[in-house]
Formats: sequence, structure tokens, C-alpha cells
Amino acid sequence: MHLISLVIPAGFFIFNTRAVLIFLLGGLLFFALFDILRFFGTDSVKRFMGINFGFLLRPREHKSFSGATTILLASLLVYTFYDLRIAAASMVIIVVGDAFAALIGRAIGRVRIFSKSLEGSMAFIISTAIAVQFIPGLISRISFVGVLGGAIIELLPLPIDDNITVPMIAGGLMQFFMNQLML
Repeated sequence: MHLISLVIPAGFFIFNTRAVLIFLLGGLLFFALFDILRFFGTDSVKRFMGINFGFLLRPREHKSFSGATTILLASLLVYTFYDLRIAAASMVIIVVGDAFAALIGRAIGRVRIFSKSLEGSMAFIISTAIAVQFIPGLISRISFVGVLGGAIIELLPLPIDDNITVPMIAGGLMQFFMNQLML
């Protein structure tokens, strides 16, 4: 399900700025409202949301914002603050990396680092290093800095959701190095 979010960075290149912003803001508002109703609605609203939509949530999302909300917030932030190529790479890094790290980490992960696995982190690096190569005009050296930065941030037990921290930090690193090349 997480990989469906790849339509977001693809949309960065397909649609104009206004359309992208409308989609991201509209989606963010919709899913944020969904989360607010889950948290603060009446008991009957909470029950309705849980029965009808609870299956869409990961166990950790039952007490926090949904992945849809955090991915859309991160998408809006990276699209607003970073170069288009960097924004797209940042989102590819979290979407592809998180999916592969979870799949491989759960399946064969043995070496634990914090609450994650070394095998999952390696899958994150390999899968995203390949995936970002499909972003037009992105310099490989710069994208690899983002891949490594994203993998490190994903591994750390930070209090902020990795759907937000990974693309923001990976994007910030890539943007910094891209700006250095432009000087």
C-alpha cells in the first residue's frame, strides 16, 4: 500500500505547481480531518471510524497521525522548500526505502540496531539507491547522500514520524550539496 504513494513524486513532474499544491493541501486536509475525528470525535464517531477505517491503519497509527497524513505533510513541505528533483527524490527515498526496509527487516532481519534491523537498513539503501536513479536530472552523488542520510534517520529512534523526518533530512542534505555545486 505504501508504494502507491509514488504517485506523489511522479505528479511533481506531470502536473503544474497549482495542481500539485491543490492535491497535496486537499489530501492533507482530508486525512488530517480523518485523524482529528478519530482522536477527538464523540464515542460514536470514534467507533464508526474504527469499525470502517481501522483496518487501513498500522498498529502504531491507532494512537498517532496516519501514514497518509504524514506522507502528504512531508510531500507538501519538500515540494515547497526544495528543488523539484530533490523533492521527488526525498519522497521516493521514504516511500521505497520504508517499504523495502520493513519487508526485508521483518523477513530476514537478525542484527538489531535500536528497534530496526541492519538487514532492513541495507534494503533501504539498495532499493532507494536504485529508485532515485529514475528521477530526471538528479546527480547520482547528490542522491546517494540523500539515500544514506535517509537510511540513518530511518534507523534512529526519533520522536517525530519517519515519514516526515526522512524526506526532510534527506532532502535538506541533497539540497545543501546541490547548492554547493551551483556556487
